Amino acid sequence: MTSDSLNVVDLDQADVAAGMALSTEAGWNQTPEDWSHFMANGATIGFRNTEGRLVASAAALPYGGAFGYVAMVLVTQDYRRRGLATQLVNRCIADLEGRGLTPVLDATDEGATVYRNQGFLGQFAFDRWQGVMQQGQVVAKSGTALERREAAQIAALDKQAFGADRTALIEDFLARAGTFAMVAEDGDGFALLRTGRRAYQAGPVVAESEASALGLVEGLLASAPGTVFIDIPQVWRRIGAWLAERGFTIQRSFTRMALGRAEAFGDPAKLFAVAGPEFG
Repeated sequence: MTSDSLNVVDLDQADVAAGMALSTEAGWNQTPEDWSHFMANGATIGFRNTEGRLVASAAALPYGGAFGYVAMVLVTQDYRRRGLATQLVNRCIADLEGRGLTPVLDATDEGATVYRNQGFLGQFAFDRWQGVMQQGQVVAKSGTALERREAAQIAALDKQAFGADRTALIEDFLARAGTFAMVAEDGDGFALLRTGRRAYQAGPVVAESEASALGLVEGLLASAPGTVFIDIPQVWRRIGAWLAERGFTIQRSFTRMALGRAEAFGDPAKLFAVAGPEFG
């Protein structure tokens, strides 16, 4: 069977369960809320086979500013190596460029080779650290308990570090049950933690210095008894060392890539953990 016998379809909220089946098969950490965000705020597409089964997916998520994200590139096991992912990624690129946005994505080492052939350039690398935190004192606020001004403050700080306005995503994270947030005492940084399918996902973490970021990470992870994933740019060795001392190990590494642009957006000196490779 080739892609010619498959149908390209636009995905919507009715397809959340089908999307979850793909990401769960791949062992990813996404939740139905994550899929729902892509379908509500981006262009989410896929291939269906003749039986109506969703066998591949990808999403183009525009952000306010200069770029948008290509994410959720998934192909079920028995349909891989048929060029489906490449076709869907090309459609996502066209969608974002049609909006005047530079396509950006976070690639695994294997995926980076493919994306370089499509014209993507590496900006910086980050590692996914995985570990287990013991029961600690809950020092972070639940997302739903944040005051509106605090949520706006978090979104503004995120925009400065990340390089694009993703207020809708930040507000989505904060509205979810199980999300925790910390804001630095001086108001110049924050850290978020949300519930994933397999583990808590920490990030983004934004701060003025690595020392300040480490304090936020330490406090935030005290709110998360259980398995935690946190994606740290490789330049922040002190945070990596702190995690290693507590039994965290690197699960895998990623490279942030942009189509035709090697310079990072935003202010990477203030970005100490990303939101996850699906959101940037």
